[in-house]
Amino acid sequence: MSIVNIVAKPKGYHHGNLREALIAAGLKALAEDGPAKFSLRDVARRAGVSATAPYRHFADKESLFGAIAVESYDRMRAKMDEALAEAPDDPLERFRATGIAYVRFAVAHPAHFLALSMPGVLEHVPLEQRQAYEARFEEERAAIAKGQEAGTIARMPLDQLFLTANAVVRGLAHMIISGELGAVSAKRAAELAEQVTHVLGVGLYPRSEIPE
Repeated sequence: MSIVNIVAKPKGYHHGNLREALIAAGLKALAEDGPAKFSLRDVARRAGVSATAPYRHFADKESLFGAIAVESYDRMRAKMDEALAEAPDDPLERFRATGIAYVRFAVAHPAHFLALSMPGVLEHVPLEQRQAYEARFEEERAAIAKGQEAGTIARMPLDQLFLTANAVVRGLAHMIISGELGAVSAKRAAELAEQVTHVLGVGLYPRSEIPE
């Protein structure tokens, strides 16, 4: 299953939704061709508008790329916030909840996930929003550090911990979207995310009892 085949086609332009049409067309362009071939002219063609129409909303391709990144990130954060609202008051379980939400978001919105996975994507996001995203990340780091102090999470460097967790959930998402695991339903994707985050939470060090 190719990501190109599961990216929704952008809707044609109608009065009042040019910006949304361009973002949708831009997402499809990124999914099919990647950032190297990304251009406002190509996005305009995909959206069915003139080559000059994008300039009504975007000064250049970098600003459109930034808008795509903002929409993608905000959608992802919304899913994570929903998961956190239902998660228990336990640092490790809340950390797992965000990882599971990440995979579910990626499977539901593969083009948005791909846009966020591209190197340097946040460089195109306006400074104020980028600072807000960084503040949220620091809140997550502080929550994990608090769990370490309370003895519910192993004491290890936070940079290593976050890198490992990110590699696990992002890797699983890529495997599902690329079709490496065959046909995977949304329900099955969530189950796989629960399994890998459980293994991550338990760790591989041998012990007499394995937490359920």
